[in-house]
Amino acid sequence: MSTQSDRSRVFENVQAARALAALAVVAYHIGVLPFGQCGVDIFFVISGFIMSYVAPGEGRGFLPRRLVRILPLYWLSTLGVYFIAMFSPHWLNTTTAGAVYLVKSLLFIPYMKANGHWGPLNLNGWTLEYEMFFYLVISLAMLLVQSRFATTASAVLLATYCALTASIKPSNPVVDYLGQPFLLEFGLGVLSYWLLQWVRTECLPQWSSLTLAVFSLATMPAYFYLHGAPNGFTRTLAYDIPAFVFIASLIALEMRGWSTRSYLTDGLGAASYAIYLLHPYVVGILEKLLTIQPDLNSWRGASATLIVIVVVCVVGVICHVFVERPTVAYLNRQFGRRRTPAAGPA
Repeated sequence: MSTQSDRSRVFENVQAARALAALAVVAYHIGVLPFGQCGVDIFFVISGFIMSYVAPGEGRGFLPRRLVRILPLYWLSTLGVYFIAMFSPHWLNTTTAGAVYLVKSLLFIPYMKANGHWGPLNLNGWTLEYEMFFYLVISLAMLLVQSRFATTASAVLLATYCALTASIKPSNPVVDYLGQPFLLEFGLGVLSYWLLQWVRTECLPQWSSLTLAVFSLATMPAYFYLHGAPNGFTRTLAYDIPAFVFIASLIALEMRGWSTRSYLTDGLGAASYAIYLLHPYVVGILEKLLTIQPDLNSWRGASATLIVIVVVCVVGVICHVFVERPTVAYLNRQFGRRRTPAAGPA
């Protein structure tokens, strides 16, 4: 599927999937897309694929490059939330400032808040705790196996850990928290990478891949409306496997020469990390300043929905262009790294 020289390529269809996933999560959080949480599952599958694609060419530089990609915007947003919680807590709902919370959030150490909910200071940073866990396991696997098999070994280890957690029910809450079935989604992304290595995509008609992509995407809302929101391993069947088929089909289409080729989807896909991390706070500010409530039950609510989504996207793109991208580029220059392919926010 690739050579060593093109490991930094950007898959346009994957960028479009990132944009779709980010907008689905935004719509879920503003209450207009009840199944939009599946965007997280799509992000994790994408991560498994992209890590399998880039890891063989990065070797020992794998973890530093992931940190350069993930840390700057996450740390900035986390510090921002911390100082808002400290000096203007009325802008936040349940987030409270605390030195221990801050340190654990910055280091991706899961913890339970006083209100009984898990999650770091940045509300959406919980997915990064699983991402960083995946990256750490890959880095350790690289010490034991060839780099091209590191993500495969990691997927097996994480699946084993997930199965043991489900069967043993560890008393340590952090061990139990990190062993959730979300880990399987990275493995499905790894599987999509190897599947596309083995399958001769040039023999597949484009319509078949397109049909699979559309059908798999449609099964997620179909399951939700038939059975409600899935949890635990049920989510693996309802969201994870469709996300795997969706991503594999999109990449197969691109390998056959069909891609979105859209400035809009490319731009939103590139900014999806910023959109994902920042949107709860952008939405919160809009709701407090403009006293608008997004919904799809009235023209006023629909207008509010459109305004919120557009503003969230604009803020995310601005943050990506003027903060995230320059910071990552600067750090790459400082450490002598080439451009780091994005793994996505989740």
